[in-house]
Amino acid sequence: MYGDCNLVRRLRIAIDIDDVLAENTIGFVAFSNERWGTRLSVDDYSEHWSEMWHVDSEEAERRAHVFHDSGAIKGYAHIGGAEEALRNMSQVHHLMVATSRRLQVQSDTLLWIEEHFPGIFASSAVYFSGLWDTVHEGSHKLTKTELITQINADVLIDDQLKHCLAVSESGRNAILFGDYTWNRADSLSDRVVRCHSWSEVEVEIERIANS
Repeated sequence: MYGDCNLVRRLRIAIDIDDVLAENTIGFVAFSNERWGTRLSVDDYSEHWSEMWHVDSEEAERRAHVFHDSGAIKGYAHIGGAEEALRNMSQVHHLMVATSRRLQVQSDTLLWIEEHFPGIFASSAVYFSGLWDTVHEGSHKLTKTELITQINADVLIDDQLKHCLAVSESGRNAILFGDYTWNRADSLSDRVVRCHSWSEVEVEIERIANS
């Protein structure tokens, strides 16, 4: 797909995990419905868990700790087509993971990545923004755009519209992954392109690399 690799610009590509690499919402909704008797569907999902569950922030935080301690994310399936696309892209480009997951699940996350995408990402290329973490001494708390700037990524692949738009405003390219209820938009900025599948992502990355 990439033709003569020597003629293609080598990109630093940052990739989100949840609902980009991992079937997060499906797994999360299933856990919530079983553990707390909710009746959530995938379309009900929101990253603002207090609003989604209709509970106060204290109860949402308690549930969040239960969920993250459960090891549920280790059982997530990966999104179809991702491994093949990433292996192809890794022949030319430098791939990194940029996630807003809590550091509480860092170990489970690294194990999951190595199980589903063995040899594609170095552990040193998996970055946690700490966006949802409680701030304490030694912790960090970055927006996704701040993290992308810090690791000097050329492109972000993410399912959250707000992250893609913010990254594009910083002069970088962003790929908005999937067609989810939480990322629909009437229009996108010039530097943001929606891709519905990993095969579409490959095509867009080639376009950016050759532009």
